[in-house]
Amino acid sequence: MTVMTDRAGLALELSGIVKKFGDLTAVSGFEICFEPGQVHALLGENGAGKSTLMNVAAGFLTPDLGEIAIGGRAVHFGSPRDAIEAGVGMVHQHFRLVEQFTVAQNLAIGAKDVGTLTSTKALNERAAEIGATYGLGVDPSKVVGSLSVGEKQRVEILRTLSRGAQVLILDEPTAVLTPDESDQLCLNLRAMASAGATVVFISHKLNEVLAVADRVSVMRGGLLVASRERSECDLDSLARLMFEDVTQADERRSARSAVSLGTEIMTIQDLRARDERGAMALKGVTLEVHDHEIVGLVGVAGNGQQELEQIVAGIRQADSGTVVINGDEVHGVQAALRAGLGYIPEDRRGTGLVTAQSIWLNSILRIYKQGSISRGVLIQTKKAKKFALELAKKVNLSTADVTTLVQHLSGGNAQKLLAGRELEGDRKAVVAVNPTQGLDVKAARAVRDRLIQARDEGLAVLLISADLDEVFAISDRIAVIYEGQIAGNFAVGDADRDEIGRLMGGGSANGLS
Repeated sequence: MTVMTDRAGLALELSGIVKKFGDLTAVSGFEICFEPGQVHALLGENGAGKSTLMNVAAGFLTPDLGEIAIGGRAVHFGSPRDAIEAGVGMVHQHFRLVEQFTVAQNLAIGAKDVGTLTSTKALNERAAEIGATYGLGVDPSKVVGSLSVGEKQRVEILRTLSRGAQVLILDEPTAVLTPDESDQLCLNLRAMASAGATVVFISHKLNEVLAVADRVSVMRGGLLVASRERSECDLDSLARLMFEDVTQADERRSARSAVSLGTEIMTIQDLRARDERGAMALKGVTLEVHDHEIVGLVGVAGNGQQELEQIVAGIRQADSGTVVINGDEVHGVQAALRAGLGYIPEDRRGTGLVTAQSIWLNSILRIYKQGSISRGVLIQTKKAKKFALELAKKVNLSTADVTTLVQHLSGGNAQKLLAGRELEGDRKAVVAVNPTQGLDVKAARAVRDRLIQARDEGLAVLLISADLDEVFAISDRIAVIYEGQIAGNFAVGDADRDEIGRLMGGGSANGLS
């Protein structure tokens, strides 16, 4: 491997990169340069080839053709370790952490400044210092497996930054961060670029890209369709480049149903629960969701959202308090199902879907015991596949071949399948957790439209999301959770972003701590 000796002048160049997976050409070969001192945004819908291209650049994949150069000199990466030693690091959407280790231990993996006999206290102090440096602190002593997805994302970002990456590739880095955290990260990225680093910023949030990037490149179908200075870009032009059939990229507020709020379908009363370490995660949460209503729950990751969603879905027990759905008190998964609850978890591939199985098998997971699908203990395959095909058409899945394994679907298509399944049938309520995380504008809109449709059909929707734009776009009411308690509850028309931000950070509604 050839590596530049002067790392202050690092720049990443990709020339003629081609990467195929069987008959699928994910990247078709083109030239692109990511300059030092710039934040360079890479845009494109799911399946455009962005992540594949960057996985090649970071040593996770080997190109079939083409050349990678740093500082004008060709390099050949046999592994991500080779890339990080050359100064190229990538933070993925799907985490590469050791679940059984603490945050501090994960941040120490591969670090040259950590010895084999370093004490736990020293590791914790080092991790706390790294978190404070980048404004993305996570409790160093917590086991990673117990963290929320948002907290895990922060650990991934911190680990790559702490290993001295000078070419930093970030794949949807703000997807699970609060607005303040996103703003702070963007400030840090700008500071890194000002200091001479190269930042590649993959995002589907067009406003965010326009706010942070110096240059924007757009991919579609494995090809580079445009690369422009930030001053030459706006929302509409970027949307047209990303999607041939989309002419307006800004998120629009949903058309409100004329139906007034009615019956309380989901009632959460004085819910108290502990986290994996025994600390109180929920401290008397009370919240209700009516039919024809979307309630958006916002908060900094780790303030009790994970415990709340799991208790409502029946997969975790509360210490005290009640969850009532459609008049039935919920204790356990089967009780939640009988009450008519749909559940769209944050981890679509790990929890929501069985990725090694087909679309049709995943489509019937909620209903396979019903007489319309099964006869005794036997599933009637023909009827099950027919049901799956109808569901695939309804959610506009990219393929009509329901024997396709879910692991071969893009993130957007996997999420459309999951959301469609959980909203199908005799549902009364749904819990949706970060349902559009990591999706492009088009896929995110499809999922949000399905939630809006569910609300208009009379469902009670509890939307737990780290994306304030999403919450404001489709919610009827917004609740803020802080340290396991509801800190505020607003009709969306009365909600003020600054006030909500203060409450999320532990301040009071009038701005006083």
